[in-house]
Amino acid sequence: MKKRVLVLSCGSLTATDMSVSLKDNDEYELWGTSIYKDHGIYTYKNYIPDIPKISDSNFILVLNQKIKEYNISYLVPTHEDMCLFLQENKEKINAITLSSNYETSLICRYKTKTYEKMKKYNFIPKVYKKEEVKKYPVFVKKDTDQGARNCYKVNNKQELDLYTKDSDMIICEYLPGDEVTVDCFTNKDRKLIFCNPRATDRMLAGIDVHSRRIKLDEEIEDIAKALNKEIEFRGCWFFQIKKDEKGKFKLLEISTRLAGTFSLSRCLDVNLLLMQLRDMDEKDVEITFNNISIETDKQFSGKYILGIDYNVVYIDFESCFFEKEKLDTFLMLYLYQCINKKIEIKLLVDSKENALDYLNMNKIDKRIFNEIIEENKRNIINMLDEKSIFLSNNDNLKNEIRKYNKKFYCFSNSILEALIDWKY
Repeated sequence: MKKRVLVLSCGSLTATDMSVSLKDNDEYELWGTSIYKDHGIYTYKNYIPDIPKISDSNFILVLNQKIKEYNISYLVPTHEDMCLFLQENKEKINAITLSSNYETSLICRYKTKTYEKMKKYNFIPKVYKKEEVKKYPVFVKKDTDQGARNCYKVNNKQELDLYTKDSDMIICEYLPGDEVTVDCFTNKDRKLIFCNPRATDRMLAGIDVHSRRIKLDEEIEDIAKALNKEIEFRGCWFFQIKKDEKGKFKLLEISTRLAGTFSLSRCLDVNLLLMQLRDMDEKDVEITFNNISIETDKQFSGKYILGIDYNVVYIDFESCFFEKEKLDTFLMLYLYQCINKKIEIKLLVDSKENALDYLNMNKIDKRIFNEIIEENKRNIINMLDEKSIFLSNNDNLKNEIRKYNKKFYCFSNSILEALIDWKY
């Protein structure tokens, strides 16, 4: 029986990437939950509703109820506060949390604690008291935040006064150089077995939305080894560094979870989430990977849930296949999804002979289609019912169908994304 793994919260970008990590895995089964109805319901096939905030007094009670009801073995936090809370209360929670221990989570949650722990190393940035600032610019950031949130380049005393009103702000030397994120993995024997640096070329909402793998040089590797030596990590973690005015890397922050763009490492064939689960099961983990250059760019993309239920799709062969310059691979994805969902696929053609020639030429098995119907397309009106949809790029024909009955739903190739089920 597969062990069930629950992601808290599953609507984040990191969690969206996680939804692919355990796809079709025969050891572990991924589940998701969120405090709010968020993106997780579009990407997680196994979704558990009604989890309260960690600040709610009944959070642990409800969480344990869900753990028992759904037979959850592991919890995967996707935020630093969640890592810290789950580790602090691990004796009260009836599942294992996939992150480093409480002391490590505490050190990594606060930049001041991180810098104090590692102060003997020259990659720690200078930290100032307010009265010590004599030269600008400096950099002000919140002690407990992450990424680019609540961070400010400060150019004068007036700005310094403004951005340090909150006592939780710390003042550091300004680092003008390149920023790098390093994905790491430390096994159960405290051995650092994976270290993958990537340049942070563009950020949005604290996430690396454009990132590319860079060489693991001696300077970056030495920082990773020093952190691993001084702090007790277990499983996945990452750190961020930035070059100072002399071109030397200084530490920004560390986290005991999977990074927002850990998918870049996954695409090297390093499945960090799976490795962490195996490691927590006390299995020996070996990491090999494709040593190639790779970069990624992320953007907002839509996932859809349609309020219709259908069991047959009719497809206009000429407009969806034959008249297009090349085979629509997105359409093929949709067709195989229909097969998985036991939805019948019926192909409407002007000429069955021409259609079969086209399918053979493009190596499409005619058995994909439950039926190939040689028929005047206008007669589709007599075939459709409320349990079927029509796929066509012929706007005149679709308009005619909708005018006849507004409950007959028609789609074109350009909106296939609305028909794709992205839940893994």
